[in-house]
Amino acid sequence: MHTKSIGVALATAVVAATVGLAGPVAAHSTGIHDNCTKLNQKWAHGVGRKGAVDRTSGTRVTSFYRNTDAYKAAMAHNGTLDRDKDGIACEKA
Repeated sequence: MHTKSIGVALATAVVAATVGLAGPVAAHSTGIHDNCTKLNQKWAHGVGRKGAVDRTSGTRVTSFYRNTDAYKAAMAHNGTLDRDKDGIACEKA
């Protein structure tokens, strides 16, 4: 009986530790990728893949920060940042 109690206690501790490590989303958040307002504070005209072209019916944004790794990181954190799927997240003139 004593061995069974130790096993249950150990299993409970492992589950508690695992849940604690998974923790709240805020621990994962970098802040700048949460929404376009925050991303534009760092990159005023957005961030895009190298070679991306703004898809618009008006004047194209060409002054966005070109960095494929930064774009991928932003999209991995929040896939809604590039709503028109042109390879540029949070583009604005």
